[in-house]
Amino acid sequence: MNERIAVVISTYNNPEFLRLVLSAYAKQGDKNFSIYIADDGSSVETREMIQGLSSTFPVPIHHVWHEDQGFRKAHIHNLTFQHITEPYIILTDGDCIPLPNMIATHRRFSEEKTMICGSRILLSKTWTQQLLNIESMPLYQGFDWVRLKYQKKINRLLPLFIPPYTSNIQEKLSGIHGCHFACFKSDLFKVNGFDESFEGWGREDSDLVARLFHIGVQRKNLRGSPVLHLWHAENSRSHLSKNDDLLKACLDEKRQRAIKGIEENILEKDQNQ
Repeated sequence: MNERIAVVISTYNNPEFLRLVLSAYAKQGDKNFSIYIADDGSSVETREMIQGLSSTFPVPIHHVWHEDQGFRKAHIHNLTFQHITEPYIILTDGDCIPLPNMIATHRRFSEEKTMICGSRILLSKTWTQQLLNIESMPLYQGFDWVRLKYQKKINRLLPLFIPPYTSNIQEKLSGIHGCHFACFKSDLFKVNGFDESFEGWGREDSDLVARLFHIGVQRKNLRGSPVLHLWHAENSRSHLSKNDDLLKACLDEKRQRAIKGIEENILEKDQNQ
């Protein structure tokens, strides 16, 4: 695939994390991509930080924002999808740092009717704080990673050393990481995007993948080229039981489209204008 790729980065009130993550995207070997910040209602500090970077950033940055009304990751993603003109989308988070070959790797393995599920390396609280004290993400080499693992600053080593490849077709929902996921925009629109029926943290990514399965999109896991997940306190699990029930219903019904997704998002916006 030679077209420009869209990278959707979700964020909420964490400009320090986002700045570090963006510094790593500026160092990508393949720069034929655009960034869309899916901002779930951050305050002015995030907007000012993005504006400060945009004028000199090596790729276009688009900031899509809505009012803070609690955790609404599904809604801000659906709103962001409506702004994307690129055919292929990588979904990630504002706490996940890409390696320099991430864009090139996803371009290499992009495939029609296929979703790519990537992996992540967890960073320690100590190393996360150390990284936040520097201007941009350093470029680490082989022995650097070994030293970091020895110092217990990262939880795994092997994914950083194996050449990227994709697995055979997978048919299970387990191991889905919404912070490192890619597919074609056309497939996201066929399933009506994320389901905004899911409230709070949990299972919205699995629901999306399940509906992609139901329209015949196959899953392959990306081995190698993980994202680096910055440490932070866990989100509230208060809605998890309800969201588990919603996911079960989606699976039982083999539902293909979100109950409240992109189309409903557009209709609501038109009605309010």
